[in-house]
Amino acid sequence: MEQPPAEARLAAEAQAATTTEPLAVRTVDDVDVLKAMADPTRLAILAALMKSRRNLPVMSVKELAAELGEPQTKLYRHVRQLEAAGLIRVASTRMVSGILEQRYQASQRDLTLGRGMLREHAEESVAALQVLLDRFRDGFAAAFLARQRSAAELPDDEAYRVPALTMSDLRISPAKAAELTGRLKEIMDELNEEQAEDPGGVPVNLLIGWYVPAENR
Repeated sequence: MEQPPAEARLAAEAQAATTTEPLAVRTVDDVDVLKAMADPTRLAILAALMKSRRNLPVMSVKELAAELGEPQTKLYRHVRQLEAAGLIRVASTRMVSGILEQRYQASQRDLTLGRGMLREHAEESVAALQVLLDRFRDGFAAAFLARQRSAAELPDDEAYRVPALTMSDLRISPAKAAELTGRLKEIMDELNEEQAEDPGGVPVNLLIGWYVPAENR
């Protein structure tokens, strides 16, 4: 049976997408892309589609809604915005109860912020950063409360499940600060290597960062 023109076009686009390898790392150097990321729901969708860098998931809006615990109708607009920004793409299509269903995949395995973005688009960069920090805060709080409730039941070999967080205001020498920067970068580089991901491992959320207060620069 011949497909209608619109369905044939979507199927062709999806086929073309699957033959294009996702970028290993995408540098965010466009303000519209940055704005697309600066929303909790869109960031959650993007995180769901990038949760395994080795094998990027392919999910429909219905599957994303189930994953995120959100109404399906709420996600369509956000999915379209992410697709328009090039952060996700249609990876496949299929017929479900006579309706053509699109399934999405991230267009990249990792993201990094372009050097000029903070300087040239400070307001949008801070907005995106706030969404990222809020997401980490909420996830950490949920993990902390869950561990508090079941701390007595935690086996010794699952001590890695205990959340860890430290925040310090220190005075250190410039040499020590440079050494600390290098050590943190080594950890980030190690974790960002594709081979560092263990398909059978446990998911973790890690936030690494430090800064010199603006008034001391």
